[in-house]
Amino acid sequence: MNLVVGDIETSEANVNMLSVLEASFCIYDDRFKELESFHESARIRPTCVPSLGACLTTGIRTDKLVGANNSSFELACKLHNTLSKWGSYCTIGQNFIAFDNEALVRLFHKSLIPDIWLLKKLPRKMMDTLFLARASKLIDNKSLKCEVSSKGSDLFKLGSLCKMNNIPHENSHTSAGDVYATTLLAKLIKERVPKLWEQGLKIAHKTDAKKFIEKNKIISHVAYFYGRARWYGLKFCYSNVYGYARLWDLRTSPEDYLNLNYQDLKQKLSKTPKVMRTVKPSKFDICMDYSYAFNSEPYSKIGETELRRRATILDSNPKFIELIRTIDNDDIQEKQTMDQTELIPELRLYKDGFASKKDEETMKLFHKMDWKDRVKLFDRWENKKYAWFNKVLLFEERPELLPKSIFNEVRDEFSRRLHTIENVSWQTFPKFAKELTDYGTKFEKEKNEKNLQLLKEYDSYVADMEKKYPKP
Repeated sequence: MNLVVGDIETSEANVNMLSVLEASFCIYDDRFKELESFHESARIRPTCVPSLGACLTTGIRTDKLVGANNSSFELACKLHNTLSKWGSYCTIGQNFIAFDNEALVRLFHKSLIPDIWLLKKLPRKMMDTLFLARASKLIDNKSLKCEVSSKGSDLFKLGSLCKMNNIPHENSHTSAGDVYATTLLAKLIKERVPKLWEQGLKIAHKTDAKKFIEKNKIISHVAYFYGRARWYGLKFCYSNVYGYARLWDLRTSPEDYLNLNYQDLKQKLSKTPKVMRTVKPSKFDICMDYSYAFNSEPYSKIGETELRRRATILDSNPKFIELIRTIDNDDIQEKQTMDQTELIPELRLYKDGFASKKDEETMKLFHKMDWKDRVKLFDRWENKKYAWFNKVLLFEERPELLPKSIFNEVRDEFSRRLHTIENVSWQTFPKFAKELTDYGTKFEKEKNEKNLQLLKEYDSYVADMEKKYPKP
């Protein structure tokens, strides 16, 4: 199977509201021979306040923030077309599943591209070198060298792994540089821990991972807590409403739980250490055969005979399992009730589910039209969040085409968002001001003239933004 290694650089860390500034993807054959590549940058979205932390990490200057050849929308379309054209493959990246892919899904979503899940849609699959690296170290301590934190934890950041394992990483914090380094890291893991690599490919799609868990019944799961990866020997019980597998930790015998009523069992299940654990097939949770956990402490001390006896008890008590499922479902329902419905369209990706057939057809029509005709689609959308994205795209790309009332509507909404002093998830003018003060104090103490000059440039850029989005 072909492999695609990818990385993006962004304006901030919040996946819902950020702007993708760089995207690099390379497609290889199964021996890591490069077949084709994609490297493009984009201007920051005019409605997006940059995070100083992100900008200083990447070293991107304001002239690059506004001087790239592509707009955010243009980058989204080019990247989606390329990734679609490459056919079937397994995407790999460092922390790609939790961040890069989530950011790209939202980029495609807000760009009114119908197929936002293309990287996770069969026959395509997805792995993450962060999870592979942690599991590699757990399976074979000599497979990777790791820096150790002050708390005694192995460090798995890309830059650190490259430093310790002699992987070239000269252009760190650029998408192209990180893709090159991630490719070499993936090759190293494949060579040194081939069984992990093979298993990773087998569970790199949620459908295959789910089948593996349900077929094997007892599995070894790699979990990462408090800076340490560890094995868990788990017995599959059921899948919850999110499609996540719920499994019993065989360190604990179920016998003391079997005869408890609803309330008592709920209370006991909530205590730490948890006896019920979650494996997310869609998130590339590393699952191996049972022997890895059974040969590790504390499971090796308990012994395989006893561990299998505990699993048999669970199989023999379906009513008990059903009671746990009921408690789980009630907890999920309670959390959903407590969770206030988010009104901001950009935050409704998972809340609204899939687009209707009508809205998908309107998206396809949108991408076939000239900008002047896209203005006519505002009233056509079934889900009003797509009407909002339609307006925002016109506002960011061709504001002169918008009727004055709609232009003011969009501008005023972003003015409200960007000036808010509430504890929101996105970057705002007040947050930027605080960052500016904090970094300014730090760099003055360090007498870091280079970074102080960068701060002046960012401050000037955001000051111009504030004029365009006056305080409501």
